[in-house]
Amino acid sequence: MNKFFALLLWLLSFNSFADSLSQSFPAGRGASYKLKMKQDPTPISFSIYVAGTRVDSVHIEYFMETKGILPVQMWQQFEIGINPGKPADIRKGFVLTKELLKPEIMPADYLRGASGGVQVNDFLFSDKAQLDKDKVGEEIVEIAAGSTKAMHYRTSNNGQTIDYWISDDAKPMGLVMLVSKSEKSANQNYSLELASLMDNVKPKILPENAVPLSEKGKSLLAKPERVR
Repeated sequence: MNKFFALLLWLLSFNSFADSLSQSFPAGRGASYKLKMKQDPTPISFSIYVAGTRVDSVHIEYFMETKGILPVQMWQQFEIGINPGKPADIRKGFVLTKELLKPEIMPADYLRGASGGVQVNDFLFSDKAQLDKDKVGEEIVEIAAGSTKAMHYRTSNNGQTIDYWISDDAKPMGLVMLVSKSEKSANQNYSLELASLMDNVKPKILPENAVPLSEKGKSLLAKPERVR
């Protein structure tokens, strides 16, 4: 799931111009998405929501569930630092599945994006002027949650192109649709579509209960790779 690290960072970076993180990212608020992988038609539910905020950081948790032959339920939570005038950065990460008795701490090398394609740094912008360089234009998009007006952006690197649509109607996350395409990697061909907004979501992971990453935990995560 490393491909979502950049997305989580970008969402925080995009909204970090607000004066108050707790106002921009109310605890319990988020969105549910339909995730489709081109190489595997198995339905995947994907949710992103705010687990909590601090003075200079936001805790984002996401939940992924598949209901195929080998069903999967996975929660991951990230503490993402927000500092005025600087890119957002992942400070801590935790993972939890049905196979793990307690949430486990993800070492620093698991918090990096996968090599190749669109990287974390491609999503991190220090100001809105830089973000606007990826702007395609305002559009009306039809998604599972209905019709909405959204701003279309596009970024590319090393054969991967990501188109994404952001709308004020989908705050606090803002993301209503994302399409990733690549001729080099089948895993980079997927789409994400807003299904519904969420409120009053309780986090599954409590960081104070987390233990070091086990061998079982490692087997459930994508192998860490160096960011270019």
